[in-house]
Amino acid sequence: MNYEEVVHFIENQSKFHSIEYLQNVMNILNFNVDPEKVIIVAGTNGKGTTCATLGTLLIDAGKNIGFFSSPHLIKTTERIKFNGIDISEHDFCNAFFTVKEKIGDHKLSHFEWLTFMAVYYFFEIKKVDYAIFEVGLGGTYDSTNIIPHKFCVITRLAMDHQEILGNSLKEIAKNKLGIVSKNNIVFHTRFDSEIKNLSIEYAKKYDAKFIEACDFSIDVDQSERYPKFFVCTPFGKFRMNLPGNRAAENSVLALTAFNYLSGNNANKYGKAIERVEWPGRMQLVKYKNRDIFLSGDHNPNGIQSLIDILKYYHFQKAHFVIGICKDKDHQKMLKMLFDLPYAKVYLTETTLKVLPINEYGENYIAKAKYATANQIDALDKAIENSSEDDLVIVTGSLYLVGKIYSHILS
Repeated sequence: MNYEEVVHFIENQSKFHSIEYLQNVMNILNFNVDPEKVIIVAGTNGKGTTCATLGTLLIDAGKNIGFFSSPHLIKTTERIKFNGIDISEHDFCNAFFTVKEKIGDHKLSHFEWLTFMAVYYFFEIKKVDYAIFEVGLGGTYDSTNIIPHKFCVITRLAMDHQEILGNSLKEIAKNKLGIVSKNNIVFHTRFDSEIKNLSIEYAKKYDAKFIEACDFSIDVDQSERYPKFFVCTPFGKFRMNLPGNRAAENSVLALTAFNYLSGNNANKYGKAIERVEWPGRMQLVKYKNRDIFLSGDHNPNGIQSLIDILKYYHFQKAHFVIGICKDKDHQKMLKMLFDLPYAKVYLTETTLKVLPINEYGENYIAKAKYATANQIDALDKAIENSSEDDLVIVTGSLYLVGKIYSHILS
């Protein structure tokens, strides 16, 4: 099997397995995992940004860092990185065949395959100083949670995946906090009172130490068309490469964790935040000589974050090319955008977990500037209808962002 055949094989393994089953697989693999070097990151929004920022800070401090994330935008190898560089196709295949040989007839889902391949690559091949694993979904039952770990990071919590995680914020928080185990160090954003009480219970139950992210504020330079964002922290004031208050919140969470891991050196290395790159998060690209923003905001909380960011931009109209997965609250997301006085909305479809155009609702289809299942046609129409004083933004799904980004790069 070559790289393409390996990817095709694991992409067609869809059944998820129980934690007990996965723990048995982990025992069979018997990889040399040091829990003191493992950081598991859960939360509703901001996991990837927080992971990328923490990884950048640790690399800048001279550490060798593994980073496992999802989803990918263009190529599966993006999900497994060493020191910021994607795993090679050769090493990807080697990791697959090693895991496959060890587990024999045991079955794994797509995400589970990648999780175990990452564990092998980080600890058996690269001998990392730290491995950062972004939880795929929830926490308690996610395959990343069976990796022995000393450190946890919890980003902002909000309503998402209710059909799996629960219909209240407390139920969702319980699932996310499921990554906490005995004697863990847990770094987290500020919890509201309900979740704070829950975290106190977990701290006592597992003898875990919860460390809240430090206070911060943001400064914004709006002297140019596109703003520049700065985060002000106890460690210093740093220019951010990622925009908005939510990016600042995630950066400060990463800084808080890094300060602990590095022995109070956040003030020394905090400037690395300026170099954090996380594609598909209000990412500026060129297409047909126009500026296009790619922003994979895939739930109402993410759309609100996008709306908050746009307050700092200078523009007349915003043309949103949006496709939403079938398991998301598309009605709420669309209402948020259609309610904006400056918005022009172009409806399209994602490439995975597809919600067909005709299921967005007649009301929104009628209001839309354009509706098509073809993502590139939707983008082209948005460019055609926009002026140089407008913004064109692709949003609603990282799958959609990946499809359009791939087209732009081709």
